[in-house]
Amino acid sequence: MDFVKFGWQGITMEVPSTWELSALSGDYDNGYIRMDDENSPRMELKWSKSREKKPDLQKILDEYFKGMRKRLGENADGLKIKRNIELIKNEDFFKDREVVFYNWKTNVRANGAIWFCKECKRIVVIQIMGYIKESILSDTIRILESVRDHPEGQTNLWSAYQLSVEVPRRYQLDKRKLMSGYLSFSFIDGSRTLTVERIGLADVILRDISLQSWFRSYYSRQLRGYGFSFEEINSKENDDYRIKMSGQAKRFIDRIPFSPLFVIDKILRRKLISAYFWHCKESNRIFVVMAIAKKGVDELVSQVASSINCHSIVQADMLKG
Repeated sequence: MDFVKFGWQGITMEVPSTWELSALSGDYDNGYIRMDDENSPRMELKWSKSREKKPDLQKILDEYFKGMRKRLGENADGLKIKRNIELIKNEDFFKDREVVFYNWKTNVRANGAIWFCKECKRIVVIQIMGYIKESILSDTIRILESVRDHPEGQTNLWSAYQLSVEVPRRYQLDKRKLMSGYLSFSFIDGSRTLTVERIGLADVILRDISLQSWFRSYYSRQLRGYGFSFEEINSKENDDYRIKMSGQAKRFIDRIPFSPLFVIDKILRRKLISAYFWHCKESNRIFVVMAIAKKGVDELVSQVASSINCHSIVQADMLKG
């Protein structure tokens, strides 16, 4: 089985390439993710910020299984639970973690773990599910050993529907839209903003219009009030047609040939806008990375855009089982 790297809210792991997001909620402090294959749920992940220095993991499991019995209703009698089992032997897994492993069975089965990370102060609950007669132990071990509950570098990995992008950790997810033909991540860091978008059916969109003209029209509202210019980017690493846009906010003193207000203008710093966008012909998608801030926007969009593998994300990040 082939695996790919998945990331969300500072948590990363390796998951089978056939699994996709089916449920998503929350933020960095509290959240939930479910991933399904084409037939059924396969993985559930929950995390929550703990206010306690040493949370009672067994008590949390008590509440979890109490909720499961309630959901099962009349079938709750068939629920069989085992706690404090052995799943992972690798000592590195337990570094800075208090861990309890468990499994349960009904008409399906699951192997799971709950732990408290002493560094990020989050409680993580993850379980891998399968059919009764299906062996899920090897996948469970592979996935659990790959989980990192906080980033080790200066960026966070964000993944959804074969799009993965690395974003500086100081940027927090503000809004998201996850649809089959359109993905959008909006991040904020104070007054600074960063947006990553993937738009499908590029051949239809660009049938009678150039990429640059489309960009001007599609982002006309965001570009209003800015002066900007475009630059074609030629890269040996990419065959796609790529364009970089750079600009700055307009002010009324721009029309004055000379004014002492220029000094104030330099002190206050006007907002800058930058975007890096391209048409990936192989995936038939348009990718856009846009940032607005008072400094560093060109470097930011170039850094973020370079982390996106637009048409071979699965092949490039594939981890053979």
